[in-house]
Amino acid sequence: MDFAALAAQRYSLRKYSDRPVEQEKLDAILETGRNAPTAHNNQPQRIL
Repeated sequence: MDFAALAAQRYSLRKYSDRPVEQEKLDAILETGRNAPTAHNNQPQRIL
């Protein structure tokens, strides 16, 4: 199977909940992103 056929067959099913995300989890996600390496230490990400 070539990539074009694989991509054409792909689908994504998402179900979202209306539950709030715990602050500890949000903090962990943001801290991990802040510590993630970037190309040439460019640090192009902006978190708003």
